[in-house]
Amino acid sequence: MRAAVTCQPARARHDLLSRRFSYFEDDLTVLAWNAALVVEPAPDDTDVPYILEFANAQLLELRYYDSVLDQEIPRIYEGIAAARRGFHVIGRRYSRLLAALQSRVADATELVERIENSLKVTDDVYLARIYATALEIFRGNTWRGGIERKVTIVREAYTMLNAESTERRAEVLELTIILLIVVELVLAWVRR
Repeated sequence: MRAAVTCQPARARHDLLSRRFSYFEDDLTVLAWNAALVVEPAPDDTDVPYILEFANAQLLELRYYDSVLDQEIPRIYEGIAAARRGFHVIGRRYSRLLAALQSRVADATELVERIENSLKVTDDVYLARIYATALEIFRGNTWRGGIERKVTIVREAYTMLNAESTERRAEVLELTIILLIVVELVLAWVRR
C-alpha cells in the first residue's frame, strides 16, 4: 500500500514537469490544463503570457464554434422539413438553406484554417512549442476534430440538397421541353 502512495506524487511530478520549458537558465514555464507558471527574469518580457493568452483565445473560439454547430445542425433538419412542406418557385426550394449551409461551411473552414496557421504566428521555436503544448493540453485537436465532423455533416447536407434541387430543375426542364414539343405538334396538326 505504501508503494502506491509514493508512486502517485512521482507520477504527478513527472506529468507536470514533462510540460516544462526553459529558454535560458533563469526562466521557466510550466503548463497545466488549468494554470501556468511563468518565471521571467525581465518583468517586461510578456511573450509567453501573450502566447498562452492567444492559445486560450483559440480554445474559446473553438468551443464557441462547436456550440454554434451543435445548435445549427438541428436547425438544418428543421429547415429541410420546412422547405419540403412549403411551396417554392421551381428549383428554389432550398436556396436560402443552401446559402446558409455554404456560409457555415466557409466560416468553420476559415476557423480551422486560422488555427492551423496560428502555429506560424511566431518564428521563435520556443514560443511555438509552448503554444503547441498549450493547445494540446487544452485538447484543441479534440475540439477541431469535433468541428470538422460537424462541418462534414453540414457539407453532406449541402451536397444532398443541392443534388435534389438540381434534379428537380432538370425534371422541370425535361417536362417543359416535352410540353413544348407537344404544343409544336398540336400547332402543326391544327395548321394542316
